[in-house]
Amino acid sequence: MLVGRDAELRELEAVAAELGRSGCARTVLLAGEAGIGKTTLAAEFVARMRATGLRTAWAACRAEGGTPPYWPWAQLLSRLGRGGALTPSDADPEQARFLLFDSVSSALREAGPVLLVIDDLHWADPDSVRLLAALPAHLGDAPVLVLGTYRDSEPGGMATMAAERRIVLSGLTSAELGAAVRESTGETVDEHAARALHDRTGGNPFFAAEIVRMGRSDAADALPGGVRAVLERRLAALDPRSLAVLRAAAVLDAGTSAGTDAVLLGAVAQVAVAEVAEALAPAVTARLAVAHEGRHRFPHALVGETLRELTPAATALDLHRRAAYTLATRLEAGISDVAELAHHRNRVADLSGEPGDRAAAVAVAVRAATAATSAAAHDDAVRTLETALDRLGAEDLPGAPDRGVLLCRLGDALLAAGDPARSRAVFRAAAVHARRAGRPELLATAALGATGGAAGFEVDLVDPDGCVLLEEALATLPPEREGLRAEVSARLSVALAFTDGEPRRAALAGEAVAIARRLGDPRVLASALAAHCDAIAGPAHVAERRTAADEIVACARRSRDRTVELLGRRLRTLALAEAGRWAEVDREIEEYARVAEPLRQAGLSWCVPLWRGTRALAAGDEPARLRYDAELEAQAARSGSGNAQILLLTQRFVAALLRGRTDEVDLAGFLALAPDLGASGYVTHGLLRTLRGEPGGADLVRHWLDERGGGTQDSEWLPEVVQAAQVAILLADVDLAARVSALLTPFAGLFAVEGMVAGTWGSVDGFLGRLAALRGDRGAARAHLAAAAAADARAGAFFADRTRARATASGAPGPVADRADPAEFRRDGEVWTLVFAGRTARLRDSKGLRDLAVLLGRPGREVSAAELAGAPGPGASALPLADRTAVAAYRVRLRDLSDEADEAAAGHDPERAARAAAERDALLAELAAVTGLDGRPRTAGSDAERIRKAVGNRIRSAVDRVAAAHPELGRHLRAAVRTGTFCRYAPEHPVRWRL
Repeated sequence: MLVGRDAELRELEAVAAELGRSGCARTVLLAGEAGIGKTTLAAEFVARMRATGLRTAWAACRAEGGTPPYWPWAQLLSRLGRGGALTPSDADPEQARFLLFDSVSSALREAGPVLLVIDDLHWADPDSVRLLAALPAHLGDAPVLVLGTYRDSEPGGMATMAAERRIVLSGLTSAELGAAVRESTGETVDEHAARALHDRTGGNPFFAAEIVRMGRSDAADALPGGVRAVLERRLAALDPRSLAVLRAAAVLDAGTSAGTDAVLLGAVAQVAVAEVAEALAPAVTARLAVAHEGRHRFPHALVGETLRELTPAATALDLHRRAAYTLATRLEAGISDVAELAHHRNRVADLSGEPGDRAAAVAVAVRAATAATSAAAHDDAVRTLETALDRLGAEDLPGAPDRGVLLCRLGDALLAAGDPARSRAVFRAAAVHARRAGRPELLATAALGATGGAAGFEVDLVDPDGCVLLEEALATLPPEREGLRAEVSARLSVALAFTDGEPRRAALAGEAVAIARRLGDPRVLASALAAHCDAIAGPAHVAERRTAADEIVACARRSRDRTVELLGRRLRTLALAEAGRWAEVDREIEEYARVAEPLRQAGLSWCVPLWRGTRALAAGDEPARLRYDAELEAQAARSGSGNAQILLLTQRFVAALLRGRTDEVDLAGFLALAPDLGASGYVTHGLLRTLRGEPGGADLVRHWLDERGGGTQDSEWLPEVVQAAQVAILLADVDLAARVSALLTPFAGLFAVEGMVAGTWGSVDGFLGRLAALRGDRGAARAHLAAAAAADARAGAFFADRTRARATASGAPGPVADRADPAEFRRDGEVWTLVFAGRTARLRDSKGLRDLAVLLGRPGREVSAAELAGAPGPGASALPLADRTAVAAYRVRLRDLSDEADEAAAGHDPERAARAAAERDALLAELAAVTGLDGRPRTAGSDAERIRKAVGNRIRSAVDRVAAAHPELGRHLRAAVRTGTFCRYAPEHPVRWRL
């Protein structure tokens, strides 16, 4: 199959068609480098012409010596049955040549019409080329078409020979190259691999096929022998000076698209700048180099690869030394790239092995990593620093940067590149180095890095080793290092979040703030204020945290630390959301995105789709929420952030419950990410049980109130109280409502916000109003619901509509006019008549329509799915999926596997660690499948769950049928009907239904 040569084939066919019309002889030359596809194209053309009945003959020139004169013509004439036409004459040489040419022309005229092909004309003898050039004049109007192929990269005179038409073949596109490789090798290459092949080969199908075949062997990265042989022969034809400049270009990696400038090339090759172009002229003619506007490059990377393989090590070392010296001079002048210098310093170190060269390579690598970080090329920074550490070896080199400092730099780079796990491991290695060397400042830096990096943007709160490391650093730092002590104290305050040391956390943060203010260091003050915000994360300190966040942003701007600025903006976004200042939240989200974008770190950017998803949910924009959900999932995976994964599940949890879709809650995902969560989620699990019609929800809430309700008011406390309020309202539990109201009342005016603005349940006033209505306090209910109406309207359309509907359901509505239009939802036998907004539709009977009629008759009231289904109650208890003994055994084995993984890591046994991790993951998945959020065994297929799903499905199906027949009523029902264990019809405006 011919690939990528359709245009050239059509051009050849046009020449053949002209031959048939005019009868005049034609000469066409196909040019291109070896392997570009000249012979393949010629063969396809011959096959097509032969199919039309045109007579054809093919000859090939030979590279080896000893072939007789006119060898290709002898082949052609023999195949045409006219071999005698080449009989030499006894006349003088000039006349004899003329007579011979005329004899050949006569033989071809007699054989016409005919297509003649001479392949590899670059190897033809001079007499054969002269005959080809003279043939058109001798043939005149004879119907003879001669097609010759030649390599324009070979020395010789073919490029200057006159021809009727010359077609030059260039490289295939990457897509065409992939198809050509599949045709010639049977291997299918994807789009990415095809692009890489194109970059390396310039689109040459022969070279690409050879590389793919080499890829099947163990030497996948080696230069294929066939490719090397072709390029070696072409290079061997160059003069020594041209070859020397090409070697310098190969060392300078001139395979890049930009190429190398003549000044640098001349300095490395030790050729005067004015002579560089002249020296490379033979290489340009041989298509081994390309010159453009004073710069030189290779036509494809394989030329450079071949040259580097042919260059002796001693010569390569000398060239790299010259390149490093020249680039260092240019770097100081600001006209070079430090990454280029680092590359050549590394090559010098590899080739020489001298300590001085290794030290110089490490020093330049640090500069290159700094430049890569500034350009947000974090993966490049990681690779550069890893190479530097390898070069450094086990011991420090005189004149080279310190190993501990390099480890800390690598830890920072890994964190920025989205690999927090490796980052922590590298920082801990730096801590070991610092401990052995007795360097407390380095130990403190390593401790800060291992617990969230320099800025502490994301601190691992479940890592006890981090707290131990920070404690050690604080104990060993000398008193005079006040700034560093303040940073460590602040970080320790955050890391102790899951302990019982709340007074100590506040003391550590407060001390850090005091020291930072005394020192006047904005960077330290920002870190200390962030810790202070974390220590006072509860609802009682919203305004104080917002003020502190403003100061953090100001400090970060003074110190020009964008990561710290993002930390401050994150804290400010949370405080603004808790205060219900949603317009400011929206502006802060966009400002955060603007600051984060140039840093290009997924670990800093995933907050943006998280927050935008929260705002889309509040606006009732489900398509947008789903788009942000997908973006957050992708960024969480790239960042390696456990917090991002948990907050993604949190947002999905809030979205599911707000939309009445408890079947979408992924508790197994929570358990897999945080196995200890099941022991503390009493309120959440109580709410889920209540929504699903399962018993025991109120008991779990009361247990939480007894244990934590009057305790520390941290960041999770207010959302948990609001979840408890929902349980009290759903169950109409007046006593529970009274207890929850007492806890919520001081925080009227705030919003219950989950996680780091992963979602919100709405205004606290909305829940206080409903609780007051449940307790019969209509005055308080009216006041709170009026405040909630204003607050939730600022949050978004979803909360505004929900609050109005709940106000109606609670018996404390505001001044809302009834819909004046008549509305009917009546059944007559097997037909339902639906009248709404002046339009009538009729539908056949279904259970879902009957369910809707019940809900329309009880606007604003909860109706259990069991009642709609006609079930007498929740039914018999379902069977547990695992007994408590089995669950306990699971957990014992999990602890054993955790210990085993730690031992394997300490013993540098990665295979054992991997086996333990795999078994642990499998057990976690099994445990998640058989236990609930509170750690109790799950039950299999309870009646209540089956009823909830069945009723929900048939109501949604009925609404879809209504929407198809009556779009206005369909939209109304979709906005007003909620399904779940309890179903509800809560329209924005009351509707007078005739049922």
